[in-house]
Amino acid sequence: MRITCPSCASGYDVPDDAIGAGGRKVRCRACGTSWMQAAPGVAPVDTPEPAAGAVPGGITPEVPSAPSPVSTEAPVVEAAMAEEAAVDAPEPEARAPRRRSSIKGPLVALGLVLLVLLLGGAIALIAFGPGQVANGLGLSERRVPLGIAITRQPDWRMIAGGSELFAVSGRIWNPTQIDQAVPDIRAELKDSSGKTVYAWTITRPQARLAPGKSIDFDAAAVDVPHTSSKIAVSFVGSNG
Repeated sequence: MRITCPSCASGYDVPDDAIGAGGRKVRCRACGTSWMQAAPGVAPVDTPEPAAGAVPGGITPEVPSAPSPVSTEAPVVEAAMAEEAAVDAPEPEARAPRRRSSIKGPLVALGLVLLVLLLGGAIALIAFGPGQVANGLGLSERRVPLGIAITRQPDWRMIAGGSELFAVSGRIWNPTQIDQAVPDIRAELKDSSGKTVYAWTITRPQARLAPGKSIDFDAAAVDVPHTSSKIAVSFVGSNG
């Protein structure tokens, strides 16, 4: 409810239950005037002041005792201060950036972890090849039902510009009774200990191979290491 000072007309919004059913004495924060405020919905009762000296005969007016130091006035000042504090409170939108900032840290950390995992996977594929990586993860590669072999001794050839060309030739065949897709070819050069020292991918000579048919392929690489002692060819994505 809203109450108004009868002296200076200052207005205050106070809870309905702060006045009570029987009314309550309140004090104006602006001018200090006190008055009896009626309960909500009850018109204030104006108590007429007795005329000066009009005391009924034979009755001695009772002198009221000193008022108790405990005040029963409604906390109008405190209510007004609480209202001002509520107005000054920041809107929820003002706190939103702080909530977003608290979430930003974990998201950045998660992004860094994912980046490290991706880089580690790429390095493993380059260093060990897809076959070894798949076996290490407990995954099995698909088996290609085609045959592949080197058909001619690889050789080195000098080309223009002083570079050295390593040439290799081979054959692919289809021993099955159905048409088969031909994958790309992976060539690996290995040293005497069996360690891969150089590898590259050879583009498939054709997309599919009919039953019982074969096809030759030729490939070359430039400036391969001379530490290699043997070559191995396989299909990309195959474990055999």
